[in-house]
Amino acid sequence: MIPPTDSESSAPDLLRPPDPATSRRLFQLGCLGLGLALVALVHQSPIQDPILLTLGSAVLLLGAVPALNWARRGDAHFPVFEVFMLAGIPFYGISLLAGHPEVLTFSEGATLQAAAAILIYQACAIGAFFWTNGQPVRSALWSGTLLPSSALRYAQTGLWLNTGYLYVNGFTDWIPGELRIVTRAVFFGIGTVALFIEMRRWGDRRLALEEKAVITLNLVAQIILLIRELYLIAGISLALLALLAYVSSSRKIPLAVMVVVLPILAVLHNGKSSMRYEYWEQRAPLPNVTELPGFFEKWIHYGLSQREHGDEPSSSTLAGRLFERASLFQMLCLVAERTPDFQPYLAGESYLQIPAQLIPSFLWPGKPSSLLSNVMLAIHYRLVPEDNPTSVSIAFGMVAEAYANFGFAGCAGLGLLLGYLYKRVTTAATGSAQFSALGLLTILLAAWSFQAEQIFATWFVSLIQAAGVVIGVPMGLRLVFRTE
Repeated sequence: MIPPTDSESSAPDLLRPPDPATSRRLFQLGCLGLGLALVALVHQSPIQDPILLTLGSAVLLLGAVPALNWARRGDAHFPVFEVFMLAGIPFYGISLLAGHPEVLTFSEGATLQAAAAILIYQACAIGAFFWTNGQPVRSALWSGTLLPSSALRYAQTGLWLNTGYLYVNGFTDWIPGELRIVTRAVFFGIGTVALFIEMRRWGDRRLALEEKAVITLNLVAQIILLIRELYLIAGISLALLALLAYVSSSRKIPLAVMVVVLPILAVLHNGKSSMRYEYWEQRAPLPNVTELPGFFEKWIHYGLSQREHGDEPSSSTLAGRLFERASLFQMLCLVAERTPDFQPYLAGESYLQIPAQLIPSFLWPGKPSSLLSNVMLAIHYRLVPEDNPTSVSIAFGMVAEAYANFGFAGCAGLGLLLGYLYKRVTTAATGSAQFSALGLLTILLAAWSFQAEQIFATWFVSLIQAAGVVIGVPMGLRLVFRTE
């Protein structure tokens, strides 16, 4: 590890104020990118209904407006809510406009309902965020730094810890099954904060070449270990978090890196269905460490050959097809089509598990799994067999869950709740040290913004678990040593 410079030692978590000219260029580039993406998606979309095209375009615009507004104004606060809204674009807006085959199988009425549900959710979230008032928290306990200036030299330790955890979790059985969810939240939280800190310092030009090499090595290793299980979105989310941290401090988009990375992701995405068909449907064993080069060589081959020949195998079951795209819009279409005509509203039943999940496992050894609500939804919509509901994991997302419980009112309520939550945290953290309790909470919230496939119980509980370690432990140590 390389010791911090003198400037870092004196102000370890203060970044240079955003440059207005750089912020303005970021805003202009964002508008240009959004406009080009919108034109391309509408032009190439197989959807002919002008109403659906308009609704899909509106989903993209509403998702991007908060981030563009942040860049235009040159705001100094970390764009937590803005990132949260951006994260929904690929899962909902692009899925609709791109006309994924799974979306096109639903009736026009169900698709219209799903699009309306997303727009209601987005509008309520944006309205709640901009209309909610709040005050910065000045208490030293919450806004003062929890980490000494010397802690910067150990930030990369968090990256190594998360890389080691991903290796152990993927290639060994050392972690008991009942602890996997908790350990994932803990190490993901530690790794997230470490990655965020280092990428912010990178964007602020505070890293030496050797430090950049260590960060790149860990980031690439973590992405490889995450997508080894063929959940490409997990690796993309981590890469987006790193990009977000860099852009938020530098106000620049690393175009050269994106020119290299985006084609690779496109090829992997193109071959993803063939890989899932082989490893999930045909139950081929996942590769060990020495087999990873051949595994990715095969994946790239599938991606390139499908681009040339268009031969993509399809899953034999509905549940299998739901895995084939990084899309939650199709799940929302399914829920809208079946509710309440075929399945009744759950009326809040999937949220009843949240209080129990807040009790630590050591106090309640037989505590129900945090995935119980997700299993309940899968059974309710008959996507999994009741006698073996955990054989397949279905990603619903919070919006589909809200619709399943209360329809459009549930989507509006979810948007209002999340918009209010993000605004209160953002305003409370204004002026706080980045390594304060509130500053660390904004980092975790930004990372959890990419967990769009989770239902509310899993999302909220895993956030609390990560915060308990990332924030609770250093805060507890600070209180103990202050008392002494």
